[in-house]
Amino acid sequence: MLARIDRRPSPKNAMIDHSRHIPLRDVPWDPGAAKEAIAEIVADALAHFGPDPFWPGHPLDDQKRHSGIYYGATGVVWGLEYLRRIDAVDADFDFKPHLPQLLTNIQAEMATYADYANHGSLLAGDMGTALVAMRLAPSAAMAELIYTRADANTRLPVRELMWGMPGSMLACLFMSEMTNEARWRSLFEVQAARLLADLQETDGPIWEQDLYGQHAKFLGPVHGYAGNMLPLLRGWDWLTQEQRSRVTNAIPRTLSRHAWRTDIGTSWRPRAKAVGDKPPSLCQYCHGAPGMVATFAGAPFNQPELETLLEEGAQFAWAAGPLVKGSNLCHGTGGNGYAFLVLHQRTRRTVWLERARAFAMTAIAQCREARHEYGRGRYSLWTGDVGLAIYLWDCLTGRPRFPTIDVF
Repeated sequence: MLARIDRRPSPKNAMIDHSRHIPLRDVPWDPGAAKEAIAEIVADALAHFGPDPFWPGHPLDDQKRHSGIYYGATGVVWGLEYLRRIDAVDADFDFKPHLPQLLTNIQAEMATYADYANHGSLLAGDMGTALVAMRLAPSAAMAELIYTRADANTRLPVRELMWGMPGSMLACLFMSEMTNEARWRSLFEVQAARLLADLQETDGPIWEQDLYGQHAKFLGPVHGYAGNMLPLLRGWDWLTQEQRSRVTNAIPRTLSRHAWRTDIGTSWRPRAKAVGDKPPSLCQYCHGAPGMVATFAGAPFNQPELETLLEEGAQFAWAAGPLVKGSNLCHGTGGNGYAFLVLHQRTRRTVWLERARAFAMTAIAQCREARHEYGRGRYSLWTGDVGLAIYLWDCLTGRPRFPTIDVF
């Protein structure tokens, strides 16, 4: 029961930046309140939907109006449609007529990224928008666009989940589910071999990202090691036995090599640990313990060191508490809560579901307060309210499905 949850203030620890965290609200878990919050978020998003560019930008997203999955209109369309598909909401809307304009918009935006315009970005490019179109109004033309973008990644520098080949590998998994065509597995297998061939056996098995004109060894799920491992874990059945063995061996070694362990838990820096580094200060899904736990607690294998690290990482995320940056997934309270949800699914320990739900109640309060402050919601999937609605639904069901990563 929630009464067992330790709601004391976060302990003093050099690895917890208290300016980035807030105390957990002393509000008990209420399924009715979670359902009400989901309905509020959906109603607010539909009420503010309008002509192109469809939703207003938000000050916390630089007031810009984006079109991709990560923090643009495509992500909101996908999120609302997904909530309806899983019967989380009962609402009347049809975004199919707007798909051509969404695709036009995202292609125009991508053209401004000279180094990224023609390759398959799942979260920021037209490959993701085409995937949404395939879900809502499937066509051979959309499937071909997705394949062209995904295939182009095979011949480009390995980057990371948002912009590069790991995202296209996830697209192959989603397209195989939607179309049952053999070509998606064939392309996935080629890219899995390429990805593992580029895994460097130094500094703990790790990749070096080629990102924004820089080379760095990131660790988290959006830009780094965890994100590169995600499609390998999700596509486990498509890997060879040799590839599975390599992944099984690599993950605990890399996580151990770059872990920062304390008496209140374990976390990780955004980049690979180097001599003289300061301890990690970010504790959110994109960088730090929550994203590492949410990613690797879904691993389809058990290994003693991995199980210990997952528990320690979740303990650290709990000790740090909810995030100042709001209720969102990428760097907010909802995203951190996914670490507890996925670990509960792995261990079946009730305490992790209880902690996920405790974070959910705080996130609901944060979302409402922000809506009151700004006069409207934050219309994006990864950084806004629709992603929170999906997290709340997963807290109700106890079945975590991180949006556009675990499910599409």
